[in-house]
Amino acid sequence: MESKLYLEIFGYIGTALVIISMMMTNVLKLRIINICGGIISAIYSVFYGAWAVVVMNICLVIINSFHVIRELYLRRRSKHSAESATPQTVSEEAHDPSRKEQTV
Repeated sequence: MESKLYLEIFGYIGTALVIISMMMTNVLKLRIINICGGIISAIYSVFYGAWAVVVMNICLVIINSFHVIRELYLRRRSKHSAESATPQTVSEEAHDPSRKEQTV
């Protein structure tokens, strides 16, 4: 009886995380919290044999994981691009003697 109560609480935690994720304004946070809720909900659904719910949650976890990885990759790439185009680098290129020789 006690283990069933813990399983129900576990399921409600998963549901709460999915609901909370939908209130996020930051899409990255939304997806990360939704991934956690989806994993918990999928595990909960396995115990009850709700295979359609398991499949749906696994698909959502995969989709959200893809988008999180892509977003983090794009952020890292844009950060490196911004760092390589700092004013120092631009001014160094403008005052580089070898660069002047090539343009003359």
